[in-house]
Amino acid sequence: MNKIILTPVEKNDTDYLLELFKNPDVMDYWFSEPYMNREKYDSSFDARQKDDSVRQFIAYAEDERIGYTNLHFINPRHRTAVLAIMLDPDNQGKGYAEDVVRRIIDYGFNQLNLNKITLDVVDFNEKAVNIYEKVGFEIEGKKEQQYFIQGKYHTSLAMGLLREYYESLSK
Repeated sequence: MNKIILTPVEKNDTDYLLELFKNPDVMDYWFSEPYMNREKYDSSFDARQKDDSVRQFIAYAEDERIGYTNLHFINPRHRTAVLAIMLDPDNQGKGYAEDVVRRIIDYGFNQLNLNKITLDVVDFNEKAVNIYEKVGFEIEGKKEQQYFIQGKYHTSLAMGLLREYYESLSK
């Protein structure tokens, strides 16, 4: 397997990210409309660069960009954050997702000193649920009909991972 590296998002990643953010197959799993133009992205990029409650990364396998991940809603008092990940369609199903998730979790726990990382995942995304559970996330609750995707309402699963549990799995 290729070694996964995370690097902070830079301005020169704009074209790559715009491709992801406009792709309906990707954005359905982000619970967002696949609508993003350069002006809107550039404006939000500048704001996010100044925002201490978010850390954004491009994931690389060797020298190839394979996706994007972030920790957002970082709360230094409670030491919590929310994880998000997207792999571009050409790199899905290649076994990269678990390693990207582990890298961003390691960053959150070991660099940001977080105690808990959470996420939301739509219940029909069984591959993602399996990856998150393999890494150590546990389902903490369900949100019935939380997201409107492809013409239907879907339930999301709230998942969480405590630092002490993650560290115990690593031993």
